[in-house]
Amino acid sequence: MSEPITPGTEQALVEAAQLGMRRAYTPVSGFAVGAAVLSVSGTIYPGCNIESVISGMGVCAERCAIDHAVANGEYRFSAIAVISAKSEPLSPCGMCLQYIGEFSQVAGTDITILMFGADGSLRRSSVRAMSHAIFGPDDLGLDLSRYRE
Repeated sequence: MSEPITPGTEQALVEAAQLGMRRAYTPVSGFAVGAAVLSVSGTIYPGCNIESVISGMGVCAERCAIDHAVANGEYRFSAIAVISAKSEPLSPCGMCLQYIGEFSQVAGTDITILMFGADGSLRRSSVRAMSHAIFGPDDLGLDLSRYRE
């Protein structure tokens, strides 16, 4: 995993993820998920799941948070938090693990994944522990130097 997350940063991440969850657009399932990604610069970007009545057009909260960061010029992340109304912690889906994994290659380090339950429980892991076979830019020999600045 990347550098340890301080209790204050962990609290800020969960609060940003909770904000994302409150802002979720879920007309189909009614199941709101929030996420927040921590850039290596220390900025936290919230995200939420966004559904569409057209099947398959939505976006998960984790990818929304990363997209929010990328739209603001951030490409390197150290942690991501995810929360839902379920009491037990919710894991990112396989598509989100792939997405997070690609950005772990950009950052050149593992990304901590903090999964919070609505009851306050926490499960801590990392993208490499949860999905050890990420296919990404390193596999294609791509130059990522412009994203690492």
